Amino acid sequence: MKRICAYCLCVLTFLLVLSSCASGDYVEKDYEKNIQLLKNCVPYTTEDIPLQKQDLIGNARAQEIRSYFKDNANLDLDALMSSGKTTWEKSVDLAVFVARNIPHDNQKVQLDDRNAIILWEYSRNTPTGFNCRYHAILLSELLLSIGIKNSFVTCRPYDKNDGDCHVVNIVWLPELNKWAMIDSDMVEYTTDENGTPLSLQEMRRFIQQDRNFTVNTLPGFENSHGENPYGQFYMQAYWAKNLYWFTLYKVYAFDLEYARNLDGTRVFISEYITLVPPDYDVTDSFPNNQIITNDEVFWAE
Repeated sequence: MKRICAYCLCVLTFLLVLSSCASGDYVEKDYEKNIQLLKNCVPYTTEDIPLQKQDLIGNARAQEIRSYFKDNANLDLDALMSSGKTTWEKSVDLAVFVARNIPHDNQKVQLDDRNAIILWEYSRNTPTGFNCRYHAILLSELLLSIGIKNSFVTCRPYDKNDGDCHVVNIVWLPELNKWAMIDSDMVEYTTDENGTPLSLQEMRRFIQQDRNFTVNTLPGFENSHGENPYGQFYMQAYWAKNLYWFTLYKVYAFDLEYARNLDGTRVFISEYITLVPPDYDVTDSFPNNQIITNDEVFWAE
């Protein structure tokens, strides 16, 4: 993992522009501690856990999203889908589209229902932007609409009282038979020494094994905080903090956070699954989640 020298800590003015959920200097101060927490984790189990992720992606809804964004955002998703670009190149293009049009901010209104069209319309009426979760939901549905399997994942710290989690997308790259993390909110992705995009699972292992990974900025954002030494240091520290445990939905589908009314009760389409180290208890916080300790099952395609 890249280590940036300590003088970078004095460049605190960059904290004002860092695109995080709730950044603070404790992230940098606790960098080595958070690395050690990951290294000291009880290893994941190999317990046989029945978990079948469902593909509920509807073609009609995909076409609706593609038509809407062509008419209302000048985004030709059909052309991108039929292009000769790789899955990763298409994913980067869409992450750049979201990042260019919607800056990071803590939104002024908490929306009860969230899907690509609702979030796009909200962003046009409230141009100050919105947070990492809304970014990831919007990007997820754009990716799904052109046939790219992905999930949006909540990445959480060891400290359960730390509300500064982070939500990103993972996209399935059939060309490489692996997941890759991409983040339109912090305009970043990570790579190994060969330039191969990394998954969240790989990033966590790299930290535990003292292996280097590089935090890269999305094309067109070369002037962002991630391109300066302090920004690099901060992002390494931020990821060391927020790779302790994870949650994601059990299905691949549109409208995951668009509630349906059944017999007068608002319900969502799916429950979360949660991955934790075997000795880490989150049942009080997430009593309805399926909690598992096998990372290979959790990250399975």
